[in-house]
Amino acid sequence: MNIRTHKALTLTELLVATILMGIVMAGVASFSLVVKQAGETTSSGTVLAIQTATAMRYIKEDALSAVGDNSNRGVVPRGASNESICFRHDTNDPTSYADDTWACYWYDAASDALWKCVILGALPTVFGDCNPGGAAIKLVTLDPDPGPPVAAQYFSVVDDADGRFGHVEITLNTLAKPAQVADPIKNPGYQLTTTISPPAHGH
Repeated sequence: MNIRTHKALTLTELLVATILMGIVMAGVASFSLVVKQAGETTSSGTVLAIQTATAMRYIKEDALSAVGDNSNRGVVPRGASNESICFRHDTNDPTSYADDTWACYWYDAASDALWKCVILGALPTVFGDCNPGGAAIKLVTLDPDPGPPVAAQYFSVVDDADGRFGHVEITLNTLAKPAQVADPIKNPGYQLTTTISPPAHGH
């Protein structure tokens, strides 16, 4: 009579197999987490870059259309801490500034955001003047602590040696999650800088 021998796993072999399987699964889970974080970082970084570039495009277009002269400038910082910059646009009569509009870009510290508003007549003094009835458009959230210059100082109006308007420099420092500490992986930032000399702004 033939008796077949049965082979079975010992308790030790089962424990070793279980441990090895756990190590493999932990590695797979860690890899999946890294891939997910990389995807989220890439996504948020891409969105941030698009938002920043769009905001800069709006500013550049309005700055290039600014009209004025050294005695009545069409590029004017506003706000108690120069947290806004406004660009005058000609609307009807090129010989008069009275009917022109102002395109203003205002940094609001309460929201850490850069807003755009279009004003006819008097220049805004505070953010409320730029956002009557919630009319301002939120463009992008700035990094509240990018280092010098601070977020509110995202622009600089530069004069020439004779004190005449020369150009304006814009630097947008943005952060994916402004309420959190900047991190190249978990919370990427983005910086965009440009220099603009409005061709229609005389001396």
